[in-house]
Amino acid sequence: MFEGSPSSVEPAGFDAWLAYSNRQILALAAAVGDESPELFSADLAWSREAFAARHASPEGLASSLKCLEAVLEESLPGPAWAVLPEYFRRAREELERGGAPETAEVEQARALSDLAQRYFDALVAGDEQRAMGLARAALDAGQLTVQALIDSVLAPVQRELGRLWHIGALNVSDEHFATQVTRRVLALALANAPPVRPRQRTVVVAAITGDAHDIALSFVAAHFELDGWRTLFLGADTPADDLVSFVVRHQADLVALGATLDEQRVTTADTIRALREARPALRIVVGGAAYAGRSDLWRRSGADARAANAAQAVQRGLELLGA
Repeated sequence: MFEGSPSSVEPAGFDAWLAYSNRQILALAAAVGDESPELFSADLAWSREAFAARHASPEGLASSLKCLEAVLEESLPGPAWAVLPEYFRRAREELERGGAPETAEVEQARALSDLAQRYFDALVAGDEQRAMGLARAALDAGQLTVQALIDSVLAPVQRELGRLWHIGALNVSDEHFATQVTRRVLALALANAPPVRPRQRTVVVAAITGDAHDIALSFVAAHFELDGWRTLFLGADTPADDLVSFVVRHQADLVALGATLDEQRVTTADTIRALREARPALRIVVGGAAYAGRSDLWRRSGADARAANAAQAVQRGLELLGA
């Protein structure tokens, strides 16, 4: 697998490949659990783009897939292996199809409004003061509500930052800096938002165990708060047992759960079962990249609904509770 790539067999390179191989196994297991070969292929496509952007040979990705297929065919019992050839066939086809990701310029031109583009430029330039000033000016002038600021500026810019990190155009420090500035902008906007009439409903917003991503969930929590809900935002990587006890203690009406990776759907389903056992009347909405691949994935996790964005999460909550 590593022949012809000396750097990849150095300790750091080999450890990276072990981590990737483990990730590939988890992605396959998640796809098999959902009976969806296309989900495994989509995961390989995501990896292919990242490899290409970082000038890593796609042959290594194909070799890793080939090794995994050979090991599973040799080690699994016949009935267990019988379902897997279709997953590997589609994955190979996806890798052979290739194709380059869109350039950052093309994607930004389509996705970002003028204000969002200027906010993005300020973040990438490391200019926190300018970024915050743009958001503050738009709010003070009545150009945008806080909800509109989230939906048309903060959320699309965060998606673009994530995409650029994925293709190697931004490093982790760039993305972390931009995200922290956005957290400050959101906090400032919420602190200065006009008062709203309370709905007498409680929502808990959290990322499941193992999910370190919570900036999108902070947008979800903000939308609920701005709609008058008593909003309890727990953030990233929330242990299931602690989440259950918190929901019970605060008598939550709704839980909004976020999951990013395909393999996290199993954890989400386990968490939802525990929540329902503890509080049967609870309603649960899920969202995040883990549920973007197929329209019925949220049903398999036992949720009551799926939300594609922050505003939709509030709407789904209102529908579920008849409010």
